[in-house]
Amino acid sequence: MARSSAQTHGAQRGLGRFEGFSDAVFAIALTLLIVEIKAPGSPEGPQGYDSLVSAMAGQWREHLALLLCYGVIGAYWLQHHYTGRIYARSDHWFSALNLLFLLAIVVVPYPIRVWCFHLGTPFEPVASVTLTAGLALTACTWMAKWFYGMPGRRIMDERLAPGFLRQMTRRYGLAALIQIAAVPLSVIQPQAGVALALLCVAYFLLPQPKPRYNPGEEPDPGEVTGE
Repeated sequence: MARSSAQTHGAQRGLGRFEGFSDAVFAIALTLLIVEIKAPGSPEGPQGYDSLVSAMAGQWREHLALLLCYGVIGAYWLQHHYTGRIYARSDHWFSALNLLFLLAIVVVPYPIRVWCFHLGTPFEPVASVTLTAGLALTACTWMAKWFYGMPGRRIMDERLAPGFLRQMTRRYGLAALIQIAAVPLSVIQPQAGVALALLCVAYFLLPQPKPRYNPGEEPDPGEVTGE
């Protein structure tokens, strides 16, 4: 049975191409992370080393950057996949906001790498502010999408229980506020600000609440498994 919440009108569209394009951007962003690490002995990698093990260990900052970038982008991909059960359709402005969000996703490795390469140096305070600001801006683009979809359930599944949407609004909104608060904190205490921002992102690596629906409007089992 086709779900009524997926009906589109005018400039509205379903989520198939929308999610496919977004997933492709996430996949490219994740794949390119390893390209940044130049293997010892390669034309652009470390040269003149006496021990290959030491040469690889000396690239610990690059390895740390890879792990952090993968974790941050991965957390947002998990939430992007999760909200595929909340959003029912897309329109022009939602797609435009999604492009802004995807821009933040492909850019966020830069502030992460800046911080990793200046950790423990006199430039760590500035690098910390750069990192927390980058994470806060990414969170803001995520919330822009969410708040756009909220009024009148503009593009969200009408069957979702209002209490569930309020719960997720509080959850995402609080996370965005924490990310924003981490920026001034990183000015005062760089390491504390970075730790707060990264822990906030790490929280969204965990499973989120199962969507709840209005009584009698639960999706068919085939619809859920088909996602």
